[in-house]
Amino acid sequence: MFRVSRLRWRAAFTLVELLVVIAIIGVLVALLLPAVQTARESARRTQCANNIKQLALGMQMHHDTFLKLPSGGDQNSGVRYVIGWPAQVFPFMEQKALRDQIEGLTSNALLTVMPWRFTAAPHNGDKPMFTDQIPAFRCPSSELGKKSPDAWNTANPDINAVNQSPLHYRANGGSATSELLQGTQSRHAWWSKSGVIYPKSTVRFADITDGTTNTLLVGETSSAFGRGLFSRSWGSIQPWTWGYYNYPAQANPPDENLGWLMIDHKVVTYPIGYTGSFFTNETPFTSGHPNGATMALVDGSVRFMTKNTPLLVLQAMATRGDGEVFADP
Repeated sequence: MFRVSRLRWRAAFTLVELLVVIAIIGVLVALLLPAVQTARESARRTQCANNIKQLALGMQMHHDTFLKLPSGGDQNSGVRYVIGWPAQVFPFMEQKALRDQIEGLTSNALLTVMPWRFTAAPHNGDKPMFTDQIPAFRCPSSELGKKSPDAWNTANPDINAVNQSPLHYRANGGSATSELLQGTQSRHAWWSKSGVIYPKSTVRFADITDGTTNTLLVGETSSAFGRGLFSRSWGSIQPWTWGYYNYPAQANPPDENLGWLMIDHKVVTYPIGYTGSFFTNETPFTSGHPNGATMALVDGSVRFMTKNTPLLVLQAMATRGDGEVFADP
């Protein structure tokens, strides 16, 4: 006996219903995406704050050990593109092994080795010790990535700066409004003695009469948004491998009037986020974070300062002993 099965028809979605569902999903994605991006940027900004906190604590421990903050330049370096304060704080931020590697290259390495300028031994500018990323030196919000594309990019095979690990933070070399020395070598060689880390500096906490809670120690310089890469020559964002250049040593006897190049430390001349023209020693604080940059004070505290911070306030915070009165931004 045969059974006849009945076909059952199921209702399908109409084209209109499918379009409505797709539209709803699109709206939900549009609503959620900004929230996800905001959460990610919040996490990146927190990591950036942790980085600069590590640097501040490293500098404080350097002070505890040597009774002074790291120097922005040693007059015994001679005419060289040498490493600056980052290597001085390596032992205090879990990078002692890297410091030992550098010191193993040659005697008196921190005043002799020039990895920014040469790949030949003992400088070794193309070796992993200088090209491998140092996480605490890099802001994760920076569009520049894990290398230094804003550094010197040249066909000269001796210079490998563009492939070296970036430094997205700059020490406070003082204000352009106080103790400014106009180096005669060039306009790029103007420098200041009013900050906390500058050429030949030996600043102690006791010297910071404005108070460690009111004085900048290090600030974020992690973005080239608003200008072309390497559009500011040596004032562009360089890797940590180049700290300063000693012009006085070019003369015999050394002539302090020639000035210095301040690479990993800067004179505060422009507001946060400034993208106009500037000279080498005046590279402004910048970041990939919306509306400001991360800064650390000498007392180790970290804060996010907006682009709306008045330049006069920023410069007052850059001097260690001028006694300015300003509202806490």
